[in-house]
Amino acid sequence: MRLHKIRKKNVWTRYGKLMKKFLRLQWRRWEKAPKNRSLWTRLMQGSLLGAFVAGIFLANFMGREAVSNAGILNDYFVEKFQYTEVNGQNLFFYIMGERVPLLLLLLLLTLTSLGMVGGLFMLGWQGFSVGFMLSTAIAKYGLKGILLVLGGLFPQYLFYFPVYILYCYLADYLRRRLGKDRMGNGSDRSYIYGAWMVAAVGILLLFVAGIFLESYVNPIILKKILIIF
Repeated sequence: MRLHKIRKKNVWTRYGKLMKKFLRLQWRRWEKAPKNRSLWTRLMQGSLLGAFVAGIFLANFMGREAVSNAGILNDYFVEKFQYTEVNGQNLFFYIMGERVPLLLLLLLLTLTSLGMVGGLFMLGWQGFSVGFMLSTAIAKYGLKGILLVLGGLFPQYLFYFPVYILYCYLADYLRRRLGKDRMGNGSDRSYIYGAWMVAAVGILLLFVAGIFLESYVNPIILKKILIIF
């Protein structure tokens, strides 16, 4: 039992060292980046990285016992999920109903001055969630926890993450164009709103593709990963 605790402590120590190296590398990249970058681009990166670090710190502050049963780390969930047949169609429409209305609202916000605020919040929440879950998974399962968290995100985040990035760039584009064209003619506005419509439909389709993968593909991957737990 004591040996097990020592191993856990060593895993946590190695994880802490890796995180320090990662954050140091990100800080150097931040300093070396071109100074003419858009302020919003820097805020996007800072929001994502800062929230990721905040999630890690909060998980450590709360303690292992308090967070060890969060989400997919719950022992009851792990046991039931292994032997439960997931209905992809029901899951698909459930996730659609939960997330698509929020995305539609955020897309409408891109036409206002609050668009980038919504984008930064969305990126920050994703970074915080990943950081929090990664820390708690490692605290509970050691290095295997990384595989569990990555399995919970794959492959849908190959679509979700570009959605969040594209959303922020769309909000930044509209903020700049609408700000310049406040006194412009109607044809300019029509072009801007037409571009918004095309971009919004593309973002929505990417998001729905991610939901499809989360509903039909991710449960299969997660079941295979949970075999080792």
